Amino acid sequence: MANRFWVGGTGEWNASDTTHWSATTGGAGGASVPGTSDTVTFNASSGGGTVTVNTTVAVQSITCGAFTGTLDFSVNNNNVTLSSSSAFNGSGSGTRTIKLGNGTWTFTSTASSNSTIWTMATTTGLTFDAGLSILDFTGVGDSAGQRIFSGGGLTYSSVRFRGQVNGASLQIIGANSFTTLTNDGPNVIELSGLTQTIATLTINGSPSSPVLMRSSSDGSSRTLSVASNAPTINGAALRDITGAGGASFVANNSFDLGHNSGITINGPAGGHIATRQQLGM
Repeated sequence: MANRFWVGGTGEWNASDTTHWSATTGGAGGASVPGTSDTVTFNASSGGGTVTVNTTVAVQSITCGAFTGTLDFSVNNNNVTLSSSSAFNGSGSGTRTIKLGNGTWTFTSTASSNSTIWTMATTTGLTFDAGLSILDFTGVGDSAGQRIFSGGGLTYSSVRFRGQVNGASLQIIGANSFTTLTNDGPNVIELSGLTQTIATLTINGSPSSPVLMRSSSDGSSRTLSVASNAPTINGAALRDITGAGGASFVANNSFDLGHNSGITINGPAGGHIATRQQLGM
């Protein structure tokens, strides 16, 4: 595993040019192009200007919160795979622009401890454009820790949280907006941000593999705001969730764990009784 730092300002991140890669922050270029075992950092020593991505990216992580330029995936719309438990960190105060483009970003970490896989907690100086990107969180955690999506109250295109195992949970922080938000079961989704605004919401669970969606603070309501497209909710277990925004919320084959409003919750066919483990309790 190696650390790679961008240096020299404006340039192209491609598969062969080593001019802008250094093994140390602000150091000399000529280090190898980062690969699957490497971490990538753009910071105040990287120089300004625009970094245009023109290769399929597969690295451990990308950190760019202190960058003072433009990191642009939108010109060539390449796919990105990040495998670290702290996969993408754009949080900071650098006067920076981040364009995700239209590619698929795949997050494969199988971390078993608390980790923030997407970090946009501090957005000072940030211009952010999600494009038509797909953020696909495919990695599987376990009950030993919680993974965190810290959205920074930004607007995202398509985000999907895949099913987990062994009571693994994911926390969504920030009052974020999504064009499409998809949650697969089994999963435990904790909402920390008071309101998530979503154009198209899908919850793909089942009575035996439910998606438990709850507030991060028991007894404090969290809102899913959907304007017009009726959410597709199947196999959910809901607690402290409010459906709002104008759309009709109906949860089928689902469990009402209390303190919900604005949602019609229809129990599982055949009177299925979920176990505490299935409900993430």
